[in-house]
Parts: sequence; structure tokens; C-alpha cells
Amino acid sequence: MGRVNTSATTPKKAGKKRQDNHSLELEYSQLKEENRRLLDLAEWRAASMAHLAHELRTPLTSILGFSEILLSQEQLTDAQRNFCERIQNSAQQLQRTLNHMADLSRMDTPSDDNSSSL
Repeated sequence: MGRVNTSATTPKKAGKKRQDNHSLELEYSQLKEENRRLLDLAEWRAASMAHLAHELRTPLTSILGFSEILLSQEQLTDAQRNFCERIQNSAQQLQRTLNHMADLSRMDTPSDDNSSSL
């Protein structure tokens, strides 16, 4: 007859649960906002990398073209030919590096499918 219902929530416990829920909601909201900020930053970085690669490719194409023209000249001395080959080899290495950067940038860019999960 004098049993106490232990399953009933006391006002103190209910207040603690509401406070815990509010804290979790606030933390979730903060994490969601931070995730959005990080996604925006990743998109900006990818766009910057793409722009940088484009800006470097334009003069690089000229360097490669002119070095090819110079190498096709028969009256080059051995030293001149060597210098032109070094220019061309270095420009080709830079072109490969830019292509690699562009590939990494594309892989690193968040897709719409991943960003809509939150």
C-alpha cells in the first residue's frame, strides 16, 4: 500500500533532462554550423587551386611552345640546345605537377551528396 512509484520522473530529473536535451541541441547546431563552414572553406580552396592552376598553365603553354620552336632550329649550338631542353623538361615537370594538383583538388572537393547529409 505504501509503495512509492520509482518510475515517475521527479521535477528535478525532468529539468535535468530538458537541460541535457537543450545542451545536445545547441552542440548539434554548433557542429552543423562548423561543418557548413568547413565545407565552404573546402569549396573556396578548390576554386582557388583551380584558378591558380589555370593562371600558371597559360604562361607555361607559351614556354613549352617556344622551347619546342627553338629546339626545331638547326643552327643551335650544343649549349643552346641543352638549355632549351632543360627549359622544356622543367616546364613539362611543372605541367605534370599542375595536373596532379588539379586532380587532387577535384578529389578533395565535397560533392553535393555528401554535404546534404546534415
